[in-house]
Amino acid sequence: MKLSEVLYIKRRKIKNRIFTLGLIITGMLSIAFGLLTFYGYNAGNFVMSIDSQTYQRGIVLSDDIAFTNPRPRLMSEPVADARDMTYSWLKLEEVQNSDGNYHDIDYDYVAYTFYLKNNGLETIDLTYHVRITDNYKGMASAIRILIIEDGVETIYQMEDVPNEFGEYPIYPIELRNTQNFLSESIVMRKTIESFRPNQIKKFTFVMWIEGEDPDTVDDILGGMIRLQMNFSINPDM
Repeated sequence: MKLSEVLYIKRRKIKNRIFTLGLIITGMLSIAFGLLTFYGYNAGNFVMSIDSQTYQRGIVLSDDIAFTNPRPRLMSEPVADARDMTYSWLKLEEVQNSDGNYHDIDYDYVAYTFYLKNNGLETIDLTYHVRITDNYKGMASAIRILIIEDGVETIYQMEDVPNEFGEYPIYPIELRNTQNFLSESIVMRKTIESFRPNQIKKFTFVMWIEGEDPDTVDDILGGMIRLQMNFSINPDM
């Protein structure tokens, strides 16, 4: 399963900066896969197909817990005119209580809740990771990614670097326990062990431009970033 996101930024002064965000979620359930990429007019859509044999093993996605329409990929709607913001502005309770896309009437950010289910007959191990596929004008340094897995929150960011005085940025308390990206291209990686038949896991993905980050400057205006979230069955199973 893949999750890819796109952020485009209109050129405006940073204290009145406006961004356009889009998110696409798809599924990649095997090491062997086919890849198709489509660039839409608004969102820069990215779609990954999955290998039919892996899909037949029963790992499916849904944007509702009843799995009324289980499938190997999910797609969100793009978010237009998104301003830089901060973690404390997120309406996380409402986000997690809304399946699929969540639209905040006060703030603009990517928020999508979805479900993963083992619809097969065997217990398996799944590994998932978030990968940066495009990072234009240094956008990765300004974003924050929040992944909520079964109610457990983890925020990820690009590792900070000190300024010319050797000082690191000081963030509000909510942002002081973030985890650094694993590398310039890999945000995070995690394994779901012993994923049992009929077991369901709930995920919420949130992404925003963090206004408290010193890297959120005029230089990133006009930038873009794409990310993918991929779930894959352990190839040894």
